[in-house]
Amino acid sequence: MAMMVFLVALLPVLLVSGCSDDADMPDDCSDIYKSGQTVSGIYSIYPASNTPVWVYCEMVSDGKDEDKGQWTVIQRRMDGSVNFYRTWNQYKRGFGNVEGEYWLGKISQRVSVCVDVHV
Repeated sequence: MAMMVFLVALLPVLLVSGCSDDADMPDDCSDIYKSGQTVSGIYSIYPASNTPVWVYCEMVSDGKDEDKGQWTVIQRRMDGSVNFYRTWNQYKRGFGNVEGEYWLGKISQRVSVCVDVHV
């Protein structure tokens, strides 16, 4: 049921936005990794337009060998410095700071459409 709600929420995004085909405008962190940037950190991506979105890219992983990282982080919690008890409108807009704790917001839907989503 939760997956169905998630997919229904993504439907409007699927219908109105496309992913960038420009090699100089990465859609997600895996594109950045493929370009030679292999250090975790803050990078700009272009998931659905010519407008950059600053995100934290986790380029390494402690998981399985085939999981090399390259993750676009849509929620980052580290030390409790940002209150995540928010209204739905704040979650849609996004909040926090990409240099610390944050929730990416509605743009995260566009990112997930452009990349291979792991649920």
